[in-house]
Amino acid sequence: MKAIVVGAGMAGLTAVHTLKKVGFDVVCFENADSAGGRVISSRRDGFIMDPGAQFFFRSYETCFRLADELGLSHERKSWPFRLGFPKDGNFLPVVASIQPSEAISNLGETIRFLIQAGIPYKAMLQFIGILPILVKRYKEFNLIDFEQALDLDHESLADFVLRMGGKDILEYLFHSVASALTLAPPEELSALYGMGLLWNMINGLNTFEHGLGTITERLAEKHADSIHCGTPVDRIVIENGKVKGVEVNGSLVEADIVIPAVTATKLLKMAPNLPDSLRSALQTVSYSACCHVVFALPTPLFPKDCYALLTPRITNAIVAGFSDNSVKSEYYAPPGCSQISCWTYDHHAHAINARPDAEVKQILIKEVQRFLPAMPDEPLFTEIYRWREAVCIGQPGMLSAMARLKRDHFRDVKGLYLAGEYLNMPSVESAARSGVDAAQAALRQ
Repeated sequence: MKAIVVGAGMAGLTAVHTLKKVGFDVVCFENADSAGGRVISSRRDGFIMDPGAQFFFRSYETCFRLADELGLSHERKSWPFRLGFPKDGNFLPVVASIQPSEAISNLGETIRFLIQAGIPYKAMLQFIGILPILVKRYKEFNLIDFEQALDLDHESLADFVLRMGGKDILEYLFHSVASALTLAPPEELSALYGMGLLWNMINGLNTFEHGLGTITERLAEKHADSIHCGTPVDRIVIENGKVKGVEVNGSLVEADIVIPAVTATKLLKMAPNLPDSLRSALQTVSYSACCHVVFALPTPLFPKDCYALLTPRITNAIVAGFSDNSVKSEYYAPPGCSQISCWTYDHHAHAINARPDAEVKQILIKEVQRFLPAMPDEPLFTEIYRWREAVCIGQPGMLSAMARLKRDHFRDVKGLYLAGEYLNMPSVESAARSGVDAAQAALRQ
């Protein structure tokens, strides 16, 4: 039997890896010139940049098991998730963590933040209405096994927070979390997805010392003989309820198994004759856009050890926030230097993506200077990454549709096994797990 994997992002690479471990005949076609998808790293002048995904949550069991298997245990790195919120032309830092060691060691900073941040007391009281749900139901906010919490999937995060808390806590906390992690406003996320992201975020962050893309680079290198980059698939051929193969450059490449590991929107175009049971579920999936701009700087710009500065929408910022990847690992920037990532989001991202690089650079420099006046007019260099489909945003009803698809319709096309982060609570972990699950289901065939 022969298998074809479409797409060499995280889901596709884990599918290839799982199949090849048991000696299965598999070939992977990737549209881009290199593998990795949205989990990649680039390097320039001693700086390491992560153009897409920025970190792994500490709860990423599949990713870390895979890293151990690939000999990357020594590369895994965690760091205190210290955030800053704007206040009187400066940023007040606070460690957002439920890890006992981090929470206790930074208790003084947390108390100062609560006193000085200027967050309305009303917002703090509103959070008390939501906190019991986070605490009581935290086990249900699993990125993979979330079906017990599907009652939270049919309401937007914004409506849920307004109902259980109020507008102040929506603007000061939940908008910041939603926009920073999904590049979309809380009105577009389900309450389940938003609460799940918040819980997993404060549980801790990890990376790899030499870039988040280390894991996809190792997978692509290990299975280079099976991966064909720069080779777009025109169509997935389905006849009489069964996959026949894929069309590449107008020619049919036959296969018994096809694992499409692409975004849901691409899959809908690539497989126009999917049955309605699959198509209707895939149509619930949507993605945010982003123009990610990285500035390499000769000196630090953020407060000491601060990883991210969040910009709630009450500031009228065009970015969800800024982050400094040099905090993640000593290898991300040369000694004494820093790198500032700017994350445009929502409708701002679409507008910025339409502008030429020179304009994008100047717009974002001015935006940084609004919040951080020490930002120089000319950085060491600027890198611009444009994502038309950046993050799967988990809109209301999507996770319920995926749960039904996996339970009742996963085998509606014989030989077709879907993989992608949209099948679970959207995340890199979900992408990795979906690739493993698709490959294992194919092997059982």
